[in-house]
Amino acid sequence: MSKRTSTTRPKPYYQIIDGVPRCPFMTPESLRQGLDFVARKGDLLQVSYPRSGTHWVQYITQLILKEGEPVDTYEQFMEGAKFIEYFSGIDNNCKQDTPVRTLCTHLPLHKDKLNPEAKYIYVARNPWDVCVSLYHHERNISVFRFEDGTFDDFLEVFLTGELGYGFYFDHVTAGYALKDEPNVFFVTYEELTRDTRGTVIRLARFIGERYGKSLEEGGEAGEGRLNEILKRSSARSMKDVMVFNLRENPDPGLQKRLEELNVSSKASHEGDVKRHEVLRKAKIGGWKEHFSPEQLRCMEATIRERTRGSGVMDLWKDIRQETLKLCEESS
Repeated sequence: MSKRTSTTRPKPYYQIIDGVPRCPFMTPESLRQGLDFVARKGDLLQVSYPRSGTHWVQYITQLILKEGEPVDTYEQFMEGAKFIEYFSGIDNNCKQDTPVRTLCTHLPLHKDKLNPEAKYIYVARNPWDVCVSLYHHERNISVFRFEDGTFDDFLEVFLTGELGYGFYFDHVTAGYALKDEPNVFFVTYEELTRDTRGTVIRLARFIGERYGKSLEEGGEAGEGRLNEILKRSSARSMKDVMVFNLRENPDPGLQKRLEELNVSSKASHEGDVKRHEVLRKAKIGGWKEHFSPEQLRCMEATIRERTRGSGVMDLWKDIRQETLKLCEESS
């Protein structure tokens, strides 16, 4: 990493709410609602740090609940994927066409907030790819004021946690600590990529016995439903669905923020800067195109410091070994 001081480096914009850096899309009211939120009986709450596979897993979840019926638009998708820290009036304004209330959050989850009568999905992704994906996300969306920021600039704030989403390592270690809870489905982006079919079946079983049986029953019916879910949740199929309309939003609080901030995107859909393509490359290993050996060493130092006492990095032993080998070869 370069020697510029952090005071001279560009960094993604965030707002301060109650003394803490937060994403500029939030309002103080929606954030406090999210922080106070406790899932109720029957809820299915998905938790993830941004750019960890949030949309992919939630899309699969909705397809499972709809037993393979399509979710054709981003607006329809978001009806079943309301973020508790962004959308106003969650408990009073959460109409869905699935038998289970599905919600999402990028806030960390801790054991004291678990309701034994609710279910939780935690999605984790390796820190190298999360860092790269979040870098592009914050460069592309105007509200972050980071259009000219470099990857080196972004890596510094990622490693210090000076972001509107908090510290990645705190988030993922908290999620990992809950992986053995009976009502928590812990899954990694890498696992889902390498064994999509098996992971979808396990997720369906977790959501409910009827959904697992629906995909596992013999004959053409179960196989057909499973194949339809796999087809619809492929990156190719999802790319045209996962397009965020920055002009208007059905949630009044978020709509007001979009208007106030006049948000546009460089990851525009069909050239329209007011329509943001949520999916980027949807692959493992994008970090190889960005990290220098020096940057990998900085990441490794932070990993050792921030995950001490947790086995979370065992999830990505293979990737970590690859990064260490690259560091050794360059020294």
